[in-house]
Amino acid sequence: MASVVAIILARGGSKGIPGKNVKDFCGQPLVSWTIQQAQQTNEIDRLFLSSDSEEILVIGDQYGAELIRRPSEFATDEASSESAILHALSTFDNEPEIVVMLEPTAPLRKKDDLKNAIN
Repeated sequence: MASVVAIILARGGSKGIPGKNVKDFCGQPLVSWTIQQAQQTNEIDRLFLSSDSEEILVIGDQYGAELIRRPSEFATDEASSESAILHALSTFDNEPEIVVMLEPTAPLRKKDDLKNAIN
């Protein structure tokens, strides 16, 4: 396992803005921006997308993320982000040194934000 992994949590259900992670944002699905930002960060060795939504997973695959199918019990309104991260980590053979959790609903990161946070 790589020493630095990024895990994007993007569940399918949303009450506030239904389908928000796949909605068009400046010409691309919202989740794709976070995938691309992680891919452009040299400090990140591997990038995973955790979702319960087939539509989101298809987008993740198209943009080159490694996919983790999240069970529905970790994708409810009541489920914590921590439980989803722990589920994702349980699918790895080896534990990474650093885990970067990325929210697809915060795509307006500056170019070096991820690099600086990791360093």
